[in-house]
Amino acid sequence: MKSERTRLFTLLSCILFLLSGFRSVFPVGSTFMSPTLINMPSTENVGYKNLDLRFNHRFGDAQNGFKDLFGLDSGANILIGGDYGITEKISVGFARISDNKTYEFRTKARLFTQSESFPFTVSFWGVASQDTDRQVVPLTPNIQVPSTGMAAVDSKLQQDLNQYVLSDNDKRSYMASLLISRKVNQYFSLQISPTFVHRNFVKSTLDNDRWGIDVGGRLKLFRRVDFTFEAIFTKQRDYIGTDYASADRQSKIDGFQTLTGDQINSNYSLPKDLAAVYFQNVILDKPVPHYSVPLSFGVDFETGGHVFQLFITDTRTLSQTKLLNGGDFDFNKRQYSVGFNIHRNFSFDEDSKKREWDSPKKEEDTQKKEPSPPIQENPSDKKEEKEP
Repeated sequence: MKSERTRLFTLLSCILFLLSGFRSVFPVGSTFMSPTLINMPSTENVGYKNLDLRFNHRFGDAQNGFKDLFGLDSGANILIGGDYGITEKISVGFARISDNKTYEFRTKARLFTQSESFPFTVSFWGVASQDTDRQVVPLTPNIQVPSTGMAAVDSKLQQDLNQYVLSDNDKRSYMASLLISRKVNQYFSLQISPTFVHRNFVKSTLDNDRWGIDVGGRLKLFRRVDFTFEAIFTKQRDYIGTDYASADRQSKIDGFQTLTGDQINSNYSLPKDLAAVYFQNVILDKPVPHYSVPLSFGVDFETGGHVFQLFITDTRTLSQTKLLNGGDFDFNKRQYSVGFNIHRNFSFDEDSKKREWDSPKKEEDTQKKEPSPPIQENPSDKKEEKEP
């Protein structure tokens, strides 16, 4: 764990050092179009007495194209939430996510702002998450219950002994992230966010604590259109399956499992059986499958008080504390999801200045009107006024 954090810190330090060498050629303004990159937040503030309402959707696997209407037929994971700026630099928020019926409480605080004397904008991002659906984990090995003669009772006993129902405390998780961004020039901005997540309950062999790093940025295409990208890296993503022992026994042939130690000792004890064991456990062995690296890219559109983000991603996850688990789909298998975020900004401070993602004034309205030249008097008119 220490070596992992050391490598992560070293990589982050090198990237930030290289970025700090780029000199901005313009006054520092908004680094990103909205308070969200794609999945993770950006360093942009909501603003004092501003409310940012957001509606996020992640659809199903889009690899079948029009047959499933690019994943829309599979339903969507939906987030509805909002963040309110209690000061110019601090905001608090709440969100509800359809998957696992998750509720999130989050806060963002601006620590440093990019300037001529400091090369980065730094914000703190914290999240507390609570799943509220019923989650059941199967227990292994399976316990067979002696029959009582009553089928309903036997089924209930068998179920209770071979599964664990997660408690509310088990379904809590927490995130802390340091958002570090730099506006390199008026066209390109980059953000790097070291992230820590703690989950109260995890699958077997996984750690409750996990470190990762989010890398994202934007490339301004037009005045109101940006290209955005984001990738989330971690040393250990979740494996696919309910428990590691079962996932580790998968082979290259579907429905065919590798041998356990007890099976080898009981049924393959002779020297001539070595070739069969080697073929089944080594040649046919399949590595434990893990979820993919979350990768997303798309475009942002600014239209007045709205920001629309349309993108392609390999993850349906909307809960912040589950982003380090890994992506649900795999681009290498032509699996992906279509998603969008909608931001609507409301300002309750009449004296507040408009932000970049509010409706910008038209150029012709912002330009100062040139004063009209003074009207010169005709000297002959003055002579006529002096004559009686």
